[in-house]
Amino acid sequence: MKSPLAWIAWKLLFNKRSLLKGSVLFSFVGLVLGVASLVVSMAVMSGFESTLQKAMSDVTGHVQIIKRSRVLDNWHELEDRIRMIEPRLQSSTRFVFVEALMAKNGELSTILIQGVDHDRIHDVLNLGTRMIAGTETLGLDEKGVPQVFLGKGLAKKMQVNVGDEIKVVVPIADALDSSQFKRNIATFKVSAIMDLGKYDWNEKFIVADLESAQKVAMIGDRYTGLLLKFDDINYARKASFNLSQTLGAPYWVRDWRDSNENLFEAVQMERIVIFFVVLVIVLVAAFNIASTLFVSVVQRYPDIAILKTVGMTESSVLKLFSIQGLMVGVCGLFLGTVLGFILSVIFGWIQGSLSLVSGSVYKIDGIDVQIRFVDLSAVWIATLIICFIATLAPARRGSMLNPVEGLRNG
Repeated sequence: MKSPLAWIAWKLLFNKRSLLKGSVLFSFVGLVLGVASLVVSMAVMSGFESTLQKAMSDVTGHVQIIKRSRVLDNWHELEDRIRMIEPRLQSSTRFVFVEALMAKNGELSTILIQGVDHDRIHDVLNLGTRMIAGTETLGLDEKGVPQVFLGKGLAKKMQVNVGDEIKVVVPIADALDSSQFKRNIATFKVSAIMDLGKYDWNEKFIVADLESAQKVAMIGDRYTGLLLKFDDINYARKASFNLSQTLGAPYWVRDWRDSNENLFEAVQMERIVIFFVVLVIVLVAAFNIASTLFVSVVQRYPDIAILKTVGMTESSVLKLFSIQGLMVGVCGLFLGTVLGFILSVIFGWIQGSLSLVSGSVYKIDGIDVQIRFVDLSAVWIATLIICFIATLAPARRGSMLNPVEGLRNG
C-alpha cells in the first residue's frame, strides 16, 4: 500500500492545483534557505575547529612533555619509557623555546624561537604543507650560517624574504646578579616562509635547529622537553592522560588541545547554539507549509471523499497527507543541502581572497570549510522531524473527513 499512497501524494502535490505556488512557494524557499544556512554554519564551525586542530598538531606535535626541573634525563631513555607506556608512539623530537628579539633593517620585533632536532622534525611535525616559499631545510648552510623558518606575518612585518639574513638578540641573565643581563647576538638565514596556522605564531614564531637555538640562548645541551607524534591525533588526549598519570609530578604533559582548551570549548558551545538558532528558520518555514497544506486539505474534500468511498481508511488518508508533507520537506532538504554546499565553497573562496576572518580576534586568519557527515545527519534528521510533526495536524484533519460531507461540499 506504500507505493500507491506515495504515487497519489505525488500526483496531488504536482498538478495544476499544485501546492508549490503562491504563499507556499515562499515558505518552501524559506525551508531551502534555512537548511542551507544550517549546512553553511555547521561547515564553518567544523572548519574553524579542524583548522585550529591541524595548526596545533602540525607545529607543536600531538603531545608535549616538559620536565619541571631545569635538567632533563637522557632523552633516549625517556623516549623508550614513553614507548613502553604508549606503544602507539610513532616518533619524538627534543624541543626548546627561546624568547628573543629580531633585528632587520633597523626594525625590532619580539620573537619566539622553537628549536627542534632537524633530523627528526619531519617525523613529528608537518611543516611541509605550510610552506609558502623556500625549502624545508634547517641546520647550517654552505657558509655555516644556521637556517630557520619564519612565520608569514613576521616576514611581512620585517620585510624579510627567503635567503635573507637576520639578527637575533637573546638577553642572558648574569650568573652572579639576576637583575643584570647581557646580550648574545646570532645571525640566521631564512630558508622558508610558512603559514603556521595561528595568527600569533605567524607574527612572532621562528623554527630553528635545536643546536642553533641552544647556542644562541647559551644553555648548553639543555632543552625544554619532547614533542610526540602518535598514529592518530584523536588518540593524543588519551595518551596525554596516561603519560601524565604514569610519569608523575616531574613531568608536565599536555596535548594539542590543552593550550587552547577554552577556545575549543567555546566552539563546541557556539556550534550547538547556532544550530538551534538557525533551526528556527526551518521550523517557521515547515509550519508555514503545514498551514498551506491544511488549506489544501479543505479544498480537496471532494477528492478525499472519493478516496474514502472506494475503500481508503482513515489511517491511509493520514499516511497520504503525511507523505505529502514529507515530500515537500525532502525536496526542501535536498535543495537546501545542495545550496549549502555551493555557499560553503563560495564562503571559502571569499574569505581566502578578502581575509574576512580577523586573525587577531579569532586566532586564525583563514578557515578550511569542512562539511562533516555527522553535521549533515543532524540537519537532515532535525528537518525531517520538524516537517513530519508540522504535517500531522492537516493530515489528521483530512483523515477525519466524513465522505458524505465531502461529496456534498464537492
